[in-house]
Amino acid sequence: MRKWVVVIMLCSFVMVGCATTGNKIDTTNVTKIQEGVTTEQEVSQLLGKPFMKTLSSDGKTIMLYQYTKCKNRIENFIPGVNLLAGGMDMRQQMLTVLIGKDGKVEKYTMNDADSAVNYGLLNTNK
Repeated sequence: MRKWVVVIMLCSFVMVGCATTGNKIDTTNVTKIQEGVTTEQEVSQLLGKPFMKTLSSDGKTIMLYQYTKCKNRIENFIPGVNLLAGGMDMRQQMLTVLIGKDGKVEKYTMNDADSAVNYGLLNTNK
């Protein structure tokens, strides 16, 4: 009986230990984008529906693709240890594509970063 309680607790920690938003961006497809050549429709075919699409004041379209994944560290779930050291590991990708009035890509920027959020008494800056 006790063994099943431990298994259920571990499974519940795993299920609440991760969160994502958006869709992972395939960097291979991003390299296929050519400024002045690739159309808005071709960008959508390569990468799917953007996370957000806006219209700038000068009539250009901005397509934003975003992916974020946060994963809790195991020490967050250990009583006592979580007060000393804890945090999350985060992966973030962001692609911004500027589409000109002619419907072609004018410019794009891709950011892909891994970062960490640390907390606890042992992780404070001195």
